[in-house]
Amino acid sequence: MKILILSANTGQGHNSAGKALIEEAEKRGISCTMIDTLLFASPKTSKRIAQIHTKSALYMPKLFKVGNQIASIMDQAEAKSIAYYENARYAERIYDFILANQFDVVIATHIFAAEALTHLRSVHGKTLYSYFVVTDYTYTPFVSETDLDGYFIPHAALLPLYRQKAPGKRCIATGIPVTSDKIAKISKEEARQALHLPASSPILLLVTGSMGYGNLADIVTALQTRLSSDAVLLAFCGTNEKLKRTLTEQFAADSRITVHGYTQQLGQYYDACDVMMSKPGGLSSTEAAVREIPLVQMTPIPGWEEENIAFFTGLGLSRSGHTPERLAEAAIELLTDRAQAEAMKEKQKKEINKYAARDILDCVIKDYQPAERKT
Repeated sequence: MKILILSANTGQGHNSAGKALIEEAEKRGISCTMIDTLLFASPKTSKRIAQIHTKSALYMPKLFKVGNQIASIMDQAEAKSIAYYENARYAERIYDFILANQFDVVIATHIFAAEALTHLRSVHGKTLYSYFVVTDYTYTPFVSETDLDGYFIPHAALLPLYRQKAPGKRCIATGIPVTSDKIAKISKEEARQALHLPASSPILLLVTGSMGYGNLADIVTALQTRLSSDAVLLAFCGTNEKLKRTLTEQFAADSRITVHGYTQQLGQYYDACDVMMSKPGGLSSTEAAVREIPLVQMTPIPGWEEENIAFFTGLGLSRSGHTPERLAEAAIELLTDRAQAEAMKEKQKKEINKYAARDILDCVIKDYQPAERKT
């Protein structure tokens, strides 16, 4: 069996889910390759869409909500959407790539790819096993117009929503796949020693995601007035160097606050902290929950991230707030009230599947009957 994962560079969550599936496939000796779906349109298109996504998130976030609202309206129309036809335009290039490399299974981690695969099925028939992995805790617009073998969704509580919005689809509640390094833990003592952090201080970790989105300066200011004198605040700005410089300059006089950029040691920081504040992306929220870290979800990009917050807070997997002050208060409450923090960790352990990548591959392998489908 050879697996192709079709992702997209519109945020790192789709790629992160793909990497988790690659890791799981390689454990089983299965060849697995991931590629950006929009490269089949053109490298220029891929770069442009990624830039539009990032700049919109940072500078015009309300456009996301408007876009989601438009997508939801289009999703319920009887005719195929513009999104379908736009992704159908380059679908044959995907098909040629699949044939040339002899892939048997295709897994989409972005709806663009699911639309393109649906078009290929309408033209070539069900010659390939194809699936979609949902990476947010809500319904993904346009799933209703796609036609794939299975849809891996983040939680069983979302099944009624998918049955309503996309009736007849085979939805399997596996969870969102994360890589093993996000699951594996070391003790808090080991992590702090490795990172040269104080052994007994309360540590709050603030993670913005790869783009460094959100009103971080206001949130850190609100935290600054509420942190105890022995507390440590570690703020990570991803690849947003401008944000890193701004926060470093603004809080240079406070020894409790340290500002960082991108790091490959984030897993150790997860283990070292007592509470985490995070951008509410589907993957980042899942990574906190599988690590069982008391979580405060920060300012969302309007749209799906708002749905992620509603889902997580509704199950007691996180806390949130509409202002920097409320976010800071939620974080301090979890930092000082260990009973609340432990209760949240237990709910995370119960509700979020750590081994979604394993379960997705199990399902794909069980489905796979090569004699049934010949390309």
